[in-house]
Amino acid sequence: RTGRAASAERLATSLERRLEEIRERVKGRERPRTLLVMSREPLALRNIYASGGFGFIHDMLEAAGGTNVFADIERESVQPTTETILATAPDVIIEVRVGVDMTAERIDREHRVWQTLAGVPAVRQGRVYILTDGDLVVPGPRVAEATDRLARVLRGEF
Repeated sequence: RTGRAASAERLATSLERRLEEIRERVKGRERPRTLLVMSREPLALRNIYASGGFGFIHDMLEAAGGTNVFADIERESVQPTTETILATAPDVIIEVRVGVDMTAERIDREHRVWQTLAGVPAVRQGRVYILTDGDLVVPGPRVAEATDRLARVLRGEF
């Protein structure tokens, strides 16, 4: 529509190639059961919204080598209770906090909120991560970088 079909095709091909490289890099590795939280109330585990088993965020997590704990729910997002999170027992929790000034002190305070769910393997093993990069929630050309970041977090290289 913009008359730039050739450059769009090159960009799409490059993006697909990078995503395939990530898939190959994580192939055969452990696929940790992952809770990908998109929002929640500040300083509380209420009104949690997490990635369901449909949409580009779910696809990024799967390509990065994680197994979405809500993959069986064919929706882009779910609103789990803390009891549901305990029952799904994720190995990793990745929380995306975008659009809020996330100082190091605030990230630390938000991270400590998860300690109330000490029975969750991710919490017990210190595998709760808070990411603040906007490209994790915007479908577009930076999806490959965001997927690579998720892959590094899942491997503990964060």
